[in-house]
Amino acid sequence: MVAARQENLHTQVAVEENMMTQTKREPFNAGDFSSRKLMELVSGDRDGNRLTLDREALDAVVSELASRRHYLRELRDRGLLAPRAS
Repeated sequence: MVAARQENLHTQVAVEENMMTQTKREPFNAGDFSSRKLMELVSGDRDGNRLTLDREALDAVVSELASRRHYLRELRDRGLLAPRAS
């Protein structure tokens, strides 16, 4: 009986710890960042730094920078934007 209570208590504590460690992630909105910060995200992702973007976030960053017409040459150099038509 005591062993069953202890096991139940351990399970309850583990569940509560798991709930506390789960963080709510805000959806990524590239429009919330400056062009410089967006380019830093792209550079960090490509250089293998600790921050990595998933494909969807990377596409959003490239799209946002392209719509602002900022860092177009750098994006092309990295192969993230199609070459300019001549």
